[in-house]
Amino acid sequence: MSSPLHNQIEQAYAELERSQAALAGVQEELEGAQTTVTSKNRAITVTVDSRGDLVDIKFLTRSYRTMPSAELATLLIETIGEARTKAQAAVAASFQSVLPTGMSALDMINGTVDFEEMMREAIRIANEPFPGDEPTEQPKAGGGR
Repeated sequence: MSSPLHNQIEQAYAELERSQAALAGVQEELEGAQTTVTSKNRAITVTVDSRGDLVDIKFLTRSYRTMPSAELATLLIETIGEARTKAQAAVAASFQSVLPTGMSALDMINGTVDFEEMMREAIRIANEPFPGDEPTEQPKAGGGR
């Protein structure tokens, strides 16, 4: 006969296995993911991988040849930045499916998550009684005369 605690441990283990499989799926999905963005003036496209690393630049017109170097540099910086932002949002969207409800993957990536508050909440939840557990009466201080 299984005890309620044994059943809870089995359920937690099964949930852990599901979470690990989902995380592996997200990582596999992102392995070859790329984001391509075309500049506002349609002169260039840039491609970044899921980490935001630049993997390709294509010059779609010959306008870059007559463009002042500062203008070309600005165009490249803006387009690469936009590609990185979109790649970051795509990564966050992929990881969102494996995170607990209410937790933002984009906030985690951007470093705006309050991990201390998150840990306090996890400890609070861990200290809550399991559903179906009966509260036990604590002995009263001072003895029982």
